[in-house]
Amino acid sequence: MNCSIGRASLTEGLDAATTPAVELWWPFAVPDPSRAEIDAVVAELRKRDLTLVALNMFGGDLAKGDRGILHERDMPAAHIDAVERFHDLTGVPRFNLLVGRGGPQLTAAQVDRFGAVAGDVEKRFGGVAMIEPLSGAADYPVKSLADAALLPGALLLDLYHLAVNGPVDLTGVMPEHVQVADSPGRGAPGTGTLPLAEWVRQLRGAGYEGHVAGEWLP
Repeated sequence: MNCSIGRASLTEGLDAATTPAVELWWPFAVPDPSRAEIDAVVAELRKRDLTLVALNMFGGDLAKGDRGILHERDMPAAHIDAVERFHDLTGVPRFNLLVGRGGPQLTAAQVDRFGAVAGDVEKRFGGVAMIEPLSGAADYPVKSLADAALLPGALLLDLYHLAVNGPVDLTGVMPEHVQVADSPGRGAPGTGTLPLAEWVRQLRGAGYEGHVAGEWLP
């Protein structure tokens, strides 16, 4: 379960968790929180016996429409330190990395910066950087599986975003991580018209054994 979407605070989201495995958006307004601030988030997870299986990396001010910073600048080195501390304390292996709203096509700079971050987290602690096709932003350059394949990262397959952007064809698709929400409305499965159960069965049948995370609005 994603404990960040639609929640006013970290504790509200964690208190609403209905599964022991959870994922979070980056829980700070800055890329370089203090060790004590990271430790406090980890303490809240441990208090509730929750396992962090995926974490968004810093993506700017999401509430204001940012979807990453890599279209403008490198990821700060201090952010990689912070992500590594989360991994050391929780074992979280997967990190969603947004490339930024720099236009409808990926630039060489975005590809290079994504690759640099992915290489850093893999070399330093075996982490996996994931790329997620998104909907809702015309100037976000990763909207399809083909777009995601241009980046040197693993696939975060959000079936809601994929369906909003066009027809869903999962032939030959093997993601690192899967998220679901229904459409229209981005609500829980069954509130819209998407064949989410069918798509998940297709992925399982093809060999996907990972988590299927609910990332829907409460």
